[in-house]
Amino acid sequence: MARFLGRIWFRALRQEGPPLPVGPCLVLLNHPNGLLDPLAAAALLDRRMGWLAKATLWHLAPLRPFLAAFKAIPVTRPKDGGATRESIQQSFHKVHEVLGQSGSVALFPEGVSHTGADLAPLKTGAARIALSYQGPLSIVPAGLVYGDRTTFRHSALLRLGEPILWDDLAALGAEPAAVGELTRRIEAALRPLTLHDANVRCLALAQEVAWLLAEDPGSRGNLEALRDRVRALVPRLASLPAEDLTVLEARVHAAQAWLRAKGLRPDQVGHPYPGAEVLRWLPGALLRLTTAALLAPAVLLAWPAYRLIGWAAVHFTDEGDQVATLKLLGGLLLYPLWALLLAVLGGLCWGWGAALLPPLALLAAGFGLPMLERVAEDLQAIRGFLRRRDPAVPELLEARRQLLEAFPELDAKP
Repeated sequence: MARFLGRIWFRALRQEGPPLPVGPCLVLLNHPNGLLDPLAAAALLDRRMGWLAKATLWHLAPLRPFLAAFKAIPVTRPKDGGATRESIQQSFHKVHEVLGQSGSVALFPEGVSHTGADLAPLKTGAARIALSYQGPLSIVPAGLVYGDRTTFRHSALLRLGEPILWDDLAALGAEPAAVGELTRRIEAALRPLTLHDANVRCLALAQEVAWLLAEDPGSRGNLEALRDRVRALVPRLASLPAEDLTVLEARVHAAQAWLRAKGLRPDQVGHPYPGAEVLRWLPGALLRLTTAALLAPAVLLAWPAYRLIGWAAVHFTDEGDQVATLKLLGGLLLYPLWALLLAVLGGLCWGWGAALLPPLALLAAGFGLPMLERVAEDLQAIRGFLRRRDPAVPELLEARRQLLEAFPELDAKP
């Protein structure tokens, strides 16, 4: 189910890092994007996981089939009320049962989804689960990175880390000192795998610079290269004098403003568009544009539902980490209803033989989505070609050269 839904929502899903160890594993992830986090991770992990989830999710009837499919284990959080020592121990016991059968369990040690630049303070539950388990256990940190977490058909990266060393703590059991030390080790292992950092200003600037150096469209950009560049750049930026940091911010923001005004991607600036490349691209682009024109009626049928879902998602929450969740759940609910409504209208207007046409058209629009995305890139390529001789291009290329000269680690390929 995760892989099916993941192929619908994400345009590109990528996993990096070592494979999961053999035997029971406790996989610990950051939590920046609501229910999209377990979806992306489950779609990419090479084994089925049990997922620790807050008990309040079971109050939402539409989520119960997904919770069952994901083998979710409920845990009552103190912040939700009703948490007791017995209820927490019961959740731990269920996790230990899965691990005892050589299974694996994934959880979010932050305990909450959020949009913060830094990791939220880690709860001690993950450490207590591990230290109270009787048997061999691998603790694996994993970082989730998104191209644009709120946007449909964007990219996601799951970066697995090396198992955390904790054998020296196992004999101590769930003693407070051991729990605190293991929690600190979990945080230290998790942070480098993500785009989280306590230095908010330098982290934001590092991400802006990394995107300016991206080689692909953001919807399918190389997020591992982006993560590597950001992790390398944050400490360098933090070491700069405040005046130099301000100057660099101003130059980056000026470049971003120019790109927005021209409607260009960073990777298009300075691209030479050689004749041979254009000739290779042209036949495919014409075929895609023709196919897109044929799909236009189906796309127009799907457009009202698509727009309504997007509008509802941003108006029913002001929490950025919940927007994608609302879009996904809204789409799963609204698109079948929209297809049913169009089918009924088609049957009433043109006879029940025509009732199948709207659902089939919506399916065609869905299956044609990857091709339509390529058409959008074709149109973007045309825009870049038309802007290739803009007077500001040489200045931006010189700024890029100076940036790579000042921070040579940015030019390193993953």
